[in-house]
Amino acid sequence: MILIVLIAIVSLIPSVALYFWMKNKVRKPEDEAFKQTCRSALLNGFLATVFILLISGAFAVIGGLLGIKEGASLPATAYHKFIKLAFAEELVKSLMLWKTLKKANYAYTWQDMIIFMVSVSIGFEILEAIVYAIGEGPIPILIRGILIMHGGFGFIEGWFYGKAKYTKNKIYIVIGFVIAWLLHGAYDFGLNDQFLALNPNNAYLSVSLAGFSLVLLVLLIAFFVRKRKPQYLEPLQ
Repeated sequence: MILIVLIAIVSLIPSVALYFWMKNKVRKPEDEAFKQTCRSALLNGFLATVFILLISGAFAVIGGLLGIKEGASLPATAYHKFIKLAFAEELVKSLMLWKTLKKANYAYTWQDMIIFMVSVSIGFEILEAIVYAIGEGPIPILIRGILIMHGGFGFIEGWFYGKAKYTKNKIYIVIGFVIAWLLHGAYDFGLNDQFLALNPNNAYLSVSLAGFSLVLLVLLIAFFVRKRKPQYLEPLQ
């Protein structure tokens, strides 16, 4: 038990390190308004857990009324993974970004929106990782921590949400949300025993998406390291 706790703590290091790096190194160190909004985004990510549980519970009730029993069939499993889990999580995280932006007391940029969305995602990811550590083996715990999958989804959403603000075209909000939602749902669904039992090669779905998560993480870091286009640094308000 002690070993699992230690491994769970170690698995949080990548997410926590990414958050503090974005908060303290991407903009000028003296930019206190930006840092305060980053902290607000992280806290809203923690808070998202409560609302996700409520919405997931509501979807579970709806599923029960419709006769959708978790694990009874692949369609039922798809409902559980894509709607009850992935849709609820991405919806609440996105709403928490807009809640964060509403209280931001400075002219944030497209780049900032990406950071805030990733911070919200990391806040939720930290609490989720602690919950999933109960009953899981050390390897899955470490893989979950290394992938920072929610952070990667947050990068996608933050980029598209920033583009929506920059172009004044709200269709990008829908695009960003749908991409993150479908990737999230597909990854969870790909790990299902029923799906894997159909064909052992089906495991490539989740393996491929796990690899894609690492690519997203590299792209996220590269985005902040390399010289960015002026459009990412212009105030959006």
